[in-house]
Amino acid sequence: MKRSFKMDKVTPYLFILPFMFSFLVFFFLPSLYSLVLSFFRYRGYGSMTFVGFSNYKNLLSYDAFQQSIYNTFYYFIMHAIPTMILAFVLAYMLQSKLLMGVQKVFKPMLFLPQVVPIIATSLIWKIMLGRDYGAVNQLFGTSIDFLSAASSIRKLSVVIMQIWRATGWYMIIFLAGLTTVSDEITDAAKIDGANVLQRIFRIILPIMKPIFLFAFIMNAIGSIKLYTEPNVLLANNAMVTEPNATTIMNMLRMNLVGASFGMAAAVGWIIFIIVMLIALIQFRILGTKED
Repeated sequence: MKRSFKMDKVTPYLFILPFMFSFLVFFFLPSLYSLVLSFFRYRGYGSMTFVGFSNYKNLLSYDAFQQSIYNTFYYFIMHAIPTMILAFVLAYMLQSKLLMGVQKVFKPMLFLPQVVPIIATSLIWKIMLGRDYGAVNQLFGTSIDFLSAASSIRKLSVVIMQIWRATGWYMIIFLAGLTTVSDEITDAAKIDGANVLQRIFRIILPIMKPIFLFAFIMNAIGSIKLYTEPNVLLANNAMVTEPNATTIMNMLRMNLVGASFGMAAAVGWIIFIIVMLIALIQFRILGTKED
C-alpha cells in the first residue's frame, strides 16, 4: 500500500520528464548561454573577450538598429488593432445562427492565407502590387509603385498583407472564445432590450478578455519576430532590403552572418525584453485580478 502511494506521486513527474529534459537542454541552457554570450565579443572561434554592456550600448546607438525598432513597432501597431477587430467581426458573424449553414465554406476560405507558406504569400503579393504588370494596377488602370523605396505606402503594403494573412487565424481563436459565452446570458440580455452593440460591449467582450489577452500577446510576439514578409515583399533582390524597411530580426541575422555572436545574442535579449514589456502592458490593460 505504501509503495503504491509513492508510485502515485511519482508517476505524474515521469510523464512530464521528457518535456522537462528537452526544455532544459534545448531552451533553458541555450538561453542562459546566450545571456552570458551577450556580454562578450565572440566570433565563433578563438577566445571570448568580455565587453560588459558594450554590445547593448553599441546596438542602441546604431541608427540602423533604431530604425529597425521603429519599423518593427510600425508593423505591429498598424496591423494589430485592424486584425483583431476584423477577426472578431468575422467570428461573431460566423457563429450567428443565420450563417450556420455556410460556416463550412467560409471558415476554410478565411483560414486559407494562414496555410499558404509565408514566402509564397509574399511573392504573390509582390506580383499583385507590381507597378507595370501588377494585378492591382491592372485592375484599376493605375501605375502606382507600391513597393518602391520612394513610395510612402511601401510599408503599408506589408501591413495590409499581414492583416490579410493573420485575420483567419485570430478569427478561429475568437470563434473558440465565443463558445465560452452562454446563450442564456445573451438571450436574457436580448429580452431585457439590449441591442447587438450593447450585448457585444457589455457582455461578450468582458467575458472574452482572457481570449483577447492571449491573441494580443501572440500577435505581439509574431510582430516583433517579423522578418520574411518585408524582406521578400520590399526587396530589390533576394532577402536584401533597404534600411528604412528592416526589422529587429534583420539586425539579428546580419550579426549572425557577420559572426558577431555576442552582438547577435544582445539583439535576441533586447527582443525578449521588448516582448516582455508589451506583454506586461497588455496584462495590465486586459488582465484580471485572478490573472
